[in-house]
Amino acid sequence: MDNRLATLLSRGESLTRAEYRVLAHLTEHPLLVGHITVRELAQATFVSTATIMRLCRKLGFSGFSEFTWHCKQLLSDTPHITAETRQPAELPALFSQFIANYQQTFQWATAEKRRHFAELLREKESFFLYGAGFSYLFAEYLTKKLQVLGKTAFISGPGDSRNIFLSNASRYQVFIAVSRSGETEQVLDKARIAQNVGMTVVAFTRASANTLAGMADLHFALYDEAVHFAAEAAGVTSFESNLVLLMDLLLLEATG
Repeated sequence: MDNRLATLLSRGESLTRAEYRVLAHLTEHPLLVGHITVRELAQATFVSTATIMRLCRKLGFSGFSEFTWHCKQLLSDTPHITAETRQPAELPALFSQFIANYQQTFQWATAEKRRHFAELLREKESFFLYGAGFSYLFAEYLTKKLQVLGKTAFISGPGDSRNIFLSNASRYQVFIAVSRSGETEQVLDKARIAQNVGMTVVAFTRASANTLAGMADLHFALYDEAVHFAAEAAGVTSFESNLVLLMDLLLLEATG
């Protein structure tokens, strides 16, 4: 974030989530100021141009041009950066191994796969997410992220009746399943229904061959140190941190 635009964020108490997202986008990408039109900014942040105009008025500007001019003035000031001298941290022995695992996962997330995900995010509005057990937490994380982007996103798990999915599947365009093993029967059951009603199936699983990966239109494989597909959730590996990093990377590339 450019600290020269930070004063704008301090005015954000009365802003809606959509308006705040526009403002945060500019503070994160200051080089866009003066080089992006109101329509381009609306498209990049998944809002309407009317939302951006309301934001400008709430901040005390007559319109987008005056708001942009004010941002340029703020950016013309020299940013204040506090320099701190710190000793290099002593990193855990496993740190380099985790980094290697992340790099392997991201190599499997090819440019073509990331482009496909970005297209789904731009072109589709309704998403049904499903996760069982520990995977539910990560499906819920992605659900919240999609909702912040203004998408219709619903999360379900084994605790919900199967009829919930059967009754609502036709209303959604994309089915996203998170399953470490890719063999959980409840997840496979929902994926089959999603296929039958014409939903695009996206799956996040471990990299080894599994049934869910074979069913998915778009599969993201993640590195997993666990030897057996039914490894206990209590076993700590880089799989879960891989998953969060990958989700954030996909969302950032799709909206940046």
